[in-house]
Amino acid sequence: MSLPDILAHPDALRRIARARRPGLALDFDGTLSEIAPTSDAAVIHPRCAAALRRAVERFAVVAVISGRGARDLAGKVAIPGVVCVGNHGAERIIAGVYDESARADSGADAVSDTLARIERATAHVGGLVYENKGISATIHYRAAADPQSARRALSRALAAIPNADGVQSFWGKMILELRPIRSPNKGDALAALVSDYALDALLFAGDDTTDMDAMRRLPALAGITTLGVAVISDDVPPALLDAADYAANGVEAVGEMLDSLITRMA
Repeated sequence: MSLPDILAHPDALRRIARARRPGLALDFDGTLSEIAPTSDAAVIHPRCAAALRRAVERFAVVAVISGRGARDLAGKVAIPGVVCVGNHGAERIIAGVYDESARADSGADAVSDTLARIERATAHVGGLVYENKGISATIHYRAAADPQSARRALSRALAAIPNADGVQSFWGKMILELRPIRSPNKGDALAALVSDYALDALLFAGDDTTDMDAMRRLPALAGITTLGVAVISDDVPPALLDAADYAANGVEAVGEMLDSLITRMA
């Protein structure tokens, strides 16, 4: 599916800019940061960082919503005033204070157990990185010599684990995500932002599989103006394009979109 370029449609941005209490919510990896060889190597794009510093003065809330842990995310963003929503919505850092009121009340142990079993079953596969984020977990296979073979090995290991009913899994860009069944997703995180900050407009941008929860939730946020932007890359999920309203052609274009939006607000 071919989406219209958000930069060619300033009227769509103007609808957000003219709202009384607009909100801005963005994914991190692949949206504000280029996809890096390792999770630790990801860095927020300078243009995006500069735009977010301006945005916190004009929006009712500016949030970054990620599968990363909230503390890890806050260290990557490092912009005062930005709400960092980690583990897909299960934890938040607001004004530097850790708030786990949305944290899943159970299921993290099942994720840790599943991660450990997969690690044992795939110990022979080189280049895998196993990341336990406390509530959820991510297995990165980008650095494997044969990523597709590594993915097949991970798939076999996951399928062979008994009693994994409490864990849900998602394939993303060279990653396998593990989350508790009852944990929030990015769509839940958007709904919480709308409620907590009394928003009447919201723009969300993301690039990967778990961003579809947020993109699909936007039309259900009754009574507010919404805008969903898919960030385009070679491996963007087709389902994300189906759910989005517009496209931004990469991370640099996200920065340009934010600059354009903020200029209209001024």
